[in-house]
Amino acid sequence: MKKLFAVFERGLFAPFLLAVQPILQLYLLNFDELSFADTVRALLASLTFASLVFGAAYIFFRDALKSALIAAPFIFIFFLFGDVTDWVGKTFALGPVRSDFAVFLAAVLIISVWMWLLQKRVKNLVNVNLYFNLLSVLLLVNTGVQVAKHVRENEISYNPSARSVMVAEVESAAPRPDIYYIILDGYGRQDILQKFYEFDNSEFINGLRERGFYVADESSSNYIQTMLSLSSSFNMNYLQDLKVNGNTPDNRADLIEILNYSEVRNVLAQNGYKTVSFENEYKATIPTADVYYEDTSSPLTQPVTAFESIVIDHSMARTLNHIPAFQRALVEMPYETHRQRILSTFADLEKAPSLDGEYFVYAHIIAPHPPFVFDKDGSVVHHDEPFTLFDANYYISEHSRGGYIGGYRRQIQYINTLALQAIDAILAQSDTPPIIIIQGDHGPGAYLHWGSLEQTIPSERFGILNAYYFPDGDYASLYPSISPVNSFRVVLNRYFKTEYALLPDLHYYSRWNVPFDFIEVTDLAPPQ
Repeated sequence: MKKLFAVFERGLFAPFLLAVQPILQLYLLNFDELSFADTVRALLASLTFASLVFGAAYIFFRDALKSALIAAPFIFIFFLFGDVTDWVGKTFALGPVRSDFAVFLAAVLIISVWMWLLQKRVKNLVNVNLYFNLLSVLLLVNTGVQVAKHVRENEISYNPSARSVMVAEVESAAPRPDIYYIILDGYGRQDILQKFYEFDNSEFINGLRERGFYVADESSSNYIQTMLSLSSSFNMNYLQDLKVNGNTPDNRADLIEILNYSEVRNVLAQNGYKTVSFENEYKATIPTADVYYEDTSSPLTQPVTAFESIVIDHSMARTLNHIPAFQRALVEMPYETHRQRILSTFADLEKAPSLDGEYFVYAHIIAPHPPFVFDKDGSVVHHDEPFTLFDANYYISEHSRGGYIGGYRRQIQYINTLALQAIDAILAQSDTPPIIIIQGDHGPGAYLHWGSLEQTIPSERFGILNAYYFPDGDYASLYPSISPVNSFRVVLNRYFKTEYALLPDLHYYSRWNVPFDFIEVTDLAPPQ
């Protein structure tokens, strides 16, 4: 016990633990959109920063203990800075520049006084060091236990298991169509957009119909969260009736597993179809696909990521955002990456018909869902806050409902342009006319509350775009209110001679933090 006590008295680890804890805490706050690997670069940078602060203090004081006692509170204040400035800005109605400046001056004053006290007044440095070490350990243990619990329940990487999907060799007397499943995240139904967003989407809908699409103009999603919705549609069943390792799915890692190794993919593989998918910032892609378009550069050389932008915004480094060059590098870069991923996915969709063989092409495009990065003509929308994929009340609490509606209206117009361009290219370049489903995984979220069905207008979130292109133009098996759970039941029955019975079109609300606590919603009529 005495040895342990001596470690806490003389140890110099507080600055480094206090540098790690905030990164893990921010990971916990955003773990639904992250794998633990996304934190590695931030952890390395934070530890490097702590080393530099400790080293600078040592050069000045030539005393390791004093250096640790300077570095520890400085790093604590450094990572607390963003939360304090946000509170000051809201409490005293200060703008971001003035609140950052005021808190920065206060931080400089506090550190200066503390350095003076260490030099002139504090006699027992060992006891003070003991308190800092204890504080750092307690904070890290508290956060570490929560991280460990999450990692244990959801797997450290959020990656699917490594197993192969065998694609059968099938010889066909006649050429068979490629199949395109294009998810436009958060794309609402035409009548919903008209009522809640005062946006007339008839030009796009008519454009689809003119190209031979069937548009299910009464369609609603089965779930209101992306992973729930897509895991269900890819398995042509409700999540409550699916199994992962013999158990009903109960965490998002399970959803990733059944999305990657879905019933639809397996049936198509048995019929000789390879799967194509595209990387994005969310986990609803298929990295185990036969062809996976992704950024293959080293994670250590990639630009500032969305998570790193959040870390910066919570720390004193956010003051650099007031310098234009730093603002672009630290804030705008993740938005630019997001923008380019959307553009490159549409561009790669246009090239997909040139692939040799028969393919099931799945593209999950995070638009018109926030963040809003395109104006209606495709020009860049600039931001001054860190990148997130926040939606519904999470987005509105930081902006406004009017801002959501305005951003959504502008972005959807350019997404319409890109979608029609991609469809035209696919139709024109396909030797055999393809099958195309273009669908929203759920609707928009200006009137969705993640914690309360009573504060939600269900019709807005459930109402989705749901359009089908069949090579022969025979849409007798479709109907206006078809939901995603039945989309591939119809396609596989029509083109692969399966015998899936259609399921009732049901609709389930669940809170973001408790995604598997389902509440069936039976009234989807918009309020009068």
